[in-house]
Amino acid sequence: MAKTSNNIPAHPKGETMKAVCFSSFGKDPKNVLEVKTIPKPFIDSGSSDKDESQELLLIKVHACALNPIDKVRLNGDMASIQPEQFSDNNVLGYDVSGVVEETSSTSGDFKVGDEVYVRLAGMTYGALAEYVVCNAKEVAKKPTTISFSEAASFPLAGLTAYQSLKRGGVKEGSKVFIPGGAGGVGSIAIQIAKNVLKAGYVCTTASPGKGTELCTELGADRVIDYKSEDFETVLKGEDFDMAFDTMNQASKMGPLLKKGGKIISISGNPTIQAIEGSLPDGKSAGFIVKMIMFAIRNRKAEKAARSAGGSWEYIFMHPSGDDLKELGAYLERGEIKAVIDTEADGIDNFMTAVDKLWSGRSKGKCVIKIV
Repeated sequence: MAKTSNNIPAHPKGETMKAVCFSSFGKDPKNVLEVKTIPKPFIDSGSSDKDESQELLLIKVHACALNPIDKVRLNGDMASIQPEQFSDNNVLGYDVSGVVEETSSTSGDFKVGDEVYVRLAGMTYGALAEYVVCNAKEVAKKPTTISFSEAASFPLAGLTAYQSLKRGGVKEGSKVFIPGGAGGVGSIAIQIAKNVLKAGYVCTTASPGKGTELCTELGADRVIDYKSEDFETVLKGEDFDMAFDTMNQASKMGPLLKKGGKIISISGNPTIQAIEGSLPDGKSAGFIVKMIMFAIRNRKAEKAARSAGGSWEYIFMHPSGDDLKELGAYLERGEIKAVIDTEADGIDNFMTAVDKLWSGRSKGKCVIKIV
């Protein structure tokens, strides 16, 4: 599989920006992450091979958010699937909110000054920076009723929850199990299941106290204390239409399903089908990657679903401005809300958010304000 290039070319006018960068893998973020001054990204308006159908946006970042995938990436655990080509300016992060500073098209959907939010598709222009360049198809206008920090906290978790629940067939009246309800994805998934897809019953897991209180506030019908109860025991035979595997627990979820029910995973080892489905059109995973993924496939999850007469599937979220626009209407009306645990004040204080996410104790999202 081709390596992803992280090289941001020098700005034609020599302009620079601050960004949170890393140039090697490491489990301790303090050893590998630092604020650097690197070239400001730009839209190459003079390129002879520019695709006029691909509107590009230069966004001045106001806030960005961290996600568990950032930890996975920094550890090097994504390298076999999405190899990293290191430079001095690998920028961490995927979630951004900000203001459009420049567009490549005067006839597109966005104009200078628009407030927007986005889950960036690539790794070249990471989120933890003062500026990013991205494809307009990934972007949606920020709901006017929420802050930039709230908007930045939403894209990856919101898209992951929305696309997973839809893939799981959740609809009006569905019975859904969403473990980890106080986490970044779980807290959004509860709300989307109840308020967007109109599920009839949502069960989750959380720690007692603040975690349970948050899940109840977000609309969960039942909260299991994971410290004193095993969900696979207390929920056995309850006939859920869908179980959302956010914590690599698919192998335990078979007994929860009704016949024909679905387990959708976003954690643990992905399938080769999920990997190839996430690649650009015409691209395929290499033979070695296919062999590795076949060898380490989640046989226990497959067996658990099959034993219940159901199915198991692993999916990757795909960036989508259309999905963000649709969910933005619910954010605008307050029918779903962003859940923020920690907000670091300024890019130089980014470790405040990193420390909380890496601790595994965050309730909701960890955000860094840039402006």
